[in-house]
Amino acid sequence: MNIESPGIPYDFADLEPAMSRDTVVFHFLRHQRVCFDRMYALVRGTELEALPLDELIRVTERNPAQHIVYRHAAEVWNHNLYWHSMRPRGGGAPHGTIAEQLRARFGSYERFVRDFKEAASAHFGSGWLWLVWRDGALEIVTTNNAGTPLVRGDVALLALDLWEHAYYLDHQNRRSAYVSAFLEELVNWEFANRALLEMQARVARSRAPAEAERGAGLGVP
Repeated sequence: MNIESPGIPYDFADLEPAMSRDTVVFHFLRHQRVCFDRMYALVRGTELEALPLDELIRVTERNPAQHIVYRHAAEVWNHNLYWHSMRPRGGGAPHGTIAEQLRARFGSYERFVRDFKEAASAHFGSGWLWLVWRDGALEIVTTNNAGTPLVRGDVALLALDLWEHAYYLDHQNRRSAYVSAFLEELVNWEFANRALLEMQARVARSRAPAEAERGAGLGVP
């Protein structure tokens, strides 16, 4: 299979006290790992088995008959981004390129925090809250259940799980307290910065051949 078994980029207890070891263990083993195992069982021995995870998600999302595979695969991908969206001793105001882009889009970090919290509160039921890059700007978006911005063409920079299992143990189903803890103590702005810079580098590389061709047409060495 062309998809690695999921992992977490820190020890289970490293996010304490903002997120307990019990929550991380339960979340990873009872949800993400189960989704991976079910996905693998469904694609094993088929042509889908050779696809990387992102391509598997795109292919199965387009085919209603394969939506069970899509849902499990999307949850694996979503959680991979979620774990990287947090770090030990994280949280607080951003810095670097992501800070500049947040100010450009929202006016201030404080306005971003307000909009982020409002989006989380307004989302009904299970799903995900995302900070994405879309059409040259940052956007806050939500998806239902296992929905992922990957199939929309957005570049996901941060993910926040809004399923109850993400905050039931630590916050007794208080989503607002969970979102505040994410922003104040967990969010990994370094990861968002890297994702944004990698996206900008990919765009620059994709433009280079066309620009070189135009330059050649103008006699530019």
